Amino acid sequence: MKKLIALACLCFAGSTYAQFKLPAKFSGKQSEKQTEKKLTPSIKTDIEKVSRDLYQSFNNIKGDTLRYSPSVIAFESKIIPVGAKDCIILKHPYPNAYSWQGTMFETESFDEAVAKYKSYYRQLVGSSITFYDNTNYKLIGEYDTPDEGRTFASSVLKLDDPGVHVKSFKIEIGLNYSFPDWTIAISVYEKLANEDLRPSNQIRIY
Repeated sequence: MKKLIALACLCFAGSTYAQFKLPAKFSGKQSEKQTEKKLTPSIKTDIEKVSRDLYQSFNNIKGDTLRYSPSVIAFESKIIPVGAKDCIILKHPYPNAYSWQGTMFETESFDEAVAKYKSYYRQLVGSSITFYDNTNYKLIGEYDTPDEGRTFASSVLKLDDPGVHVKSFKIEIGLNYSFPDWTIAISVYEKLANEDLRPSNQIRIY
């Protein structure tokens, strides 16, 4: 595999409609959304599958061991969202905790990176996650607006009114700059008390 990341601080219209013309005040937004869909295929289904398996220690999507160290074990992910470059599952031995990380997009262009970052956020915010026990929750979270004057942006999504067993669940959409590229990564994890257990940009798989 190529390199893998992740984040510090720590994720169509049919022919029937071809002749339908929207009112002028809506057509611009509709056109923008249609263009966005063409540029960025939906990742919602795959991210829901990943999220659903977090509380099963990713047993259903965990592949071969890629790297081992005393502080973390990295596994192959059997789920790779469309367009993703690399995806891994990390096991943190103490306490027993898992996270999933996917490198989704890399470019030298800030504008291209922001467009993708915003698209991933729009796809996921407001969508629903159904967990292993069939409980269903909507994803909510503020959009962290990127600024070319800083090297990162991070939009963290959480569950709306979650049960106790999933209250720490998070999906993080991160935009990071490391010369010469802007990299977008998505992480699925629990935000535990020990901040060292969150995804770390020190981990790379070769």
